[in-house]
Amino acid sequence: MANPKVRPHLSFYPEDQGKKISEARQACRWLHEAPDEQLTPMARLGNQDYYIHEPAMLRNGTCCIPVRWFTVGAVLFAKCWKMNAVSTDVGDGWRIIQCDDFTVSQAEFLKTFPELIEDASIYSLPDPSKLFGMAFHFTTSL
Repeated sequence: MANPKVRPHLSFYPEDQGKKISEARQACRWLHEAPDEQLTPMARLGNQDYYIHEPAMLRNGTCCIPVRWFTVGAVLFAKCWKMNAVSTDVGDGWRIIQCDDFTVSQAEFLKTFPELIEDASIYSLPDPSKLFGMAFHFTTSL
């Protein structure tokens, strides 16, 4: 990866090419079947790093958790889980809705998890590290 002549020819994300498959990264196994943890865990968008299994804010104010990065042509997308703000008897937090049909373009991402923790009160949002209804937490407080 450090070789500047080789680096532009390497691919790190699965690619959705529809029915056309000419490389392994375009196959269903890499795009849909491989465990999220075995694929690229981060995407650098501008100067921000977005990680899978960490809450993020989108430009429309929606919060989500990217779980898999992939490309369609030259555009990077994320398969995401939805986040709904909830108020419970143990406090305010987020309920995670694990879904397979919520896809977000790279252009829609606005705030990373650390930025969202810092700015949540500005948007009157609960602490993004408080996730309810999960068997385990993907994130920890900073």
